[in-house]
Amino acid sequence: MNGYESTVFAYGQTGTGKTYTMEGSLTSPEMYGVIPRAAESIFETLEHEKYSEYTVKCSYLEIYNEELCDLLVDNSQNPTNGKKPNKLDIMDGKTGTFCRGLVEVEVSSATEVLDLMKKAEEQRKVGETKMNKHSSRSHCIFSILVKAKSSLADGTGMMEFSGKLHMVDLAGSECAKTANLDKASGSEAARERERMNINRSLLTLGRVISMLKEQSESKKSRQSIRIPYRDSKLTRILQEALGGRCKTVIIATLSPSVTAIEESISTLNYAQSANGIVNKPIATSHLRLTPAKAMSNISSATESTGDDDHNIEHWYEMECRLQYMQAQVEEAQAALARKHVIQQEATDRAERLEEEKTDLEEKYANALEEIKNLEDKLTSEVAKKEEEIKIKEETMATLEQTENTLRNTEDTLAAEIQKKEETMAKLAETETVLKKTQETLAEEIRIKEETMAKLAETEAVLKKTQETLEEEIKKKEDAISKLKKTEVMVKKTAVILDETQQTETSLTDEASKLLATLKESIVDGDSLHSLVVLQRQLHVELKSATRNFH
Repeated sequence: MNGYESTVFAYGQTGTGKTYTMEGSLTSPEMYGVIPRAAESIFETLEHEKYSEYTVKCSYLEIYNEELCDLLVDNSQNPTNGKKPNKLDIMDGKTGTFCRGLVEVEVSSATEVLDLMKKAEEQRKVGETKMNKHSSRSHCIFSILVKAKSSLADGTGMMEFSGKLHMVDLAGSECAKTANLDKASGSEAARERERMNINRSLLTLGRVISMLKEQSESKKSRQSIRIPYRDSKLTRILQEALGGRCKTVIIATLSPSVTAIEESISTLNYAQSANGIVNKPIATSHLRLTPAKAMSNISSATESTGDDDHNIEHWYEMECRLQYMQAQVEEAQAALARKHVIQQEATDRAERLEEEKTDLEEKYANALEEIKNLEDKLTSEVAKKEEEIKIKEETMATLEQTENTLRNTEDTLAAEIQKKEETMAKLAETETVLKKTQETLAEEIRIKEETMAKLAETEAVLKKTQETLEEEIKKKEDAISKLKKTEVMVKKTAVILDETQQTETSLTDEASKLLATLKESIVDGDSLHSLVVLQRQLHVELKSATRNFH
């Protein structure tokens, strides 16, 4: 905005974010790149009241396979209508190299600049490589030309300036081994041609940067070095930016991948070489004074001629003086413009220093407040620490009491365990008695079964006796005697059966009592075991809580 010509370009391997750095994402203001942010900054500055009038123009140049293309021109209108597109040529002008035939579109806001970028993005050449799916296959230069007039603070004149900002998005370099293209097929042959042209132009750019650095270092020895600007259209269009009258900024983009370490080192070497180049920026600005101020010196010169104004010789002399004074006025205007620029820069610097001073004072006040807050926090922390120490002492006393209780509980548990062991021994003896009782019961049941078998046999005999009773009337007395004997045996057997049933009932009652006693002993043992486990868990939790507290 002070009449300088400036250049910003991104340099690096393909896929490292050059296009994203320069353009960004046009859908979100937070993701804007250098070009949208620069356009917004320019229009925000021009809205200041000191700028009475201004004109902003934009152009977008593409260099693809060493051919120039205007991205702001609709190429679909040229071939179909039979009209040849405007031929673009790089020419040498008074202020440096320029592209003849390049369209400059006048814009009035940053939104129109974004619309131009979106329009140009549709025509830009991109392709897929192994390093980047949407790789730029051409060099693009977006230029913003600003012409404006600003009034001086004292109201004695007007400052006119013309500044340019070139923002360059270079195509990414790609190694031949990494590309691995087949030259036999048509599409890959075209892609190989693109790759070779890109690498050739970037190689020329690197060579120009290296030679410019050598020239800057050898100025003391006054050695003239030829700079090969004309070996590539990219270096020729960037001639003023690389070693001329521009202010230049280089953004080196790097890849975080280990496989691209060689390309990253090469990019850093180029950036280091470019850092050694010394440019001489020149502002294009003019100071226009008011007519009364501009003609003050001329009026004083006319008064000194007196009455000889009608003399021709004096007339020619006056014209020579007038031309000389006009040259002096122009030189004075240029010097005044430079001084005004310097004064403006000094004023801006003083304002920035004043703002920094205000910021530092605010930071100092904030720091004092933070120190006070920290002191309050420290006091509260000390009080909390003392309270924690007190709680810790109380906890230690509680822990000692708990340990004593645990010792007593362990003694009680040991006694209970001993009692349980004795109960288990009694249970084992009871099981032995039960086994013997079961064996006795089994023997008595066997005897009972045998008796029942004998009873069955007796019944069979009785049946036979009854059947033969009629036939053996004569033997009645003998049969009656035998019957009486048999009845006696039956009575004895019945008595034995009753006694066996009573014995079985008593044994069953004793077994039920023993089983109930056994179940109660087992339940008491389980409750004692759960109590021991619960006490042990409580002891472990208390110990872990004590460790965490320490």
